[in-house]
Amino acid sequence: MKLIIHILKYEMKLSAAGKSLFLSTCFFIIIIFAASIGTSEFGVRTNKTSVAILWTALSLSALLSVGIMFQTDYEDGTLDWFFLSPVSLELLVTLKAISHWLTTCLPLVILTPLVCIPLGINVASSLWISVIMLIGTPAISFTSTMGAALILGERGSHLLLSIFILPTFLPTLMFGIKISMLVLNSIYDFEALFLMIAISLVCIALTPFITAMIIKVHYS
Repeated sequence: MKLIIHILKYEMKLSAAGKSLFLSTCFFIIIIFAASIGTSEFGVRTNKTSVAILWTALSLSALLSVGIMFQTDYEDGTLDWFFLSPVSLELLVTLKAISHWLTTCLPLVILTPLVCIPLGINVASSLWISVIMLIGTPAISFTSTMGAALILGERGSHLLLSIFILPTFLPTLMFGIKISMLVLNSIYDFEALFLMIAISLVCIALTPFITAMIIKVHYS
């Protein structure tokens, strides 16, 4: 257990050293404000566009730190050590996904009620949307590990990463936008919310094994 906690702390420090939180937060805010000005200027701002902007900004911002998820460990040989360590590769992937969620997705979720203001979303609805994002973002963090594993050893592959990963975000984005839209109309669809919980749980359960398999294939 101590080793697991140590690895998680190390991963979080690695994320902090890479300034991923700062970059993701700034990118998130810039997208929201730019889209808010654009939709307001041309008179096309609706509940649907506001919610779509929020979820799209969240997904793109979360991608910024994915490229370095395994890259540093691959370059300094740490990833090789895990093949011989008592900690399984699947557990390492899980810890990296948790670290990504804690250092990237969670701060963006906390920031959501504030960035909802320029989009014209009221406080009560913005808090509900934050809860929905809290439920949906684990799926984003865990599926991101697969893309990070696929581009292992490749420099400057952020575009390739986006091509691999963004399609896997679609179920979360679709349900997130749908539920958020209903919330803005004072409709609370708990069945859809449970489906989103199920999507996150499936991603948490399956992606560590898929990602570990991709890494093993890379080393074989």
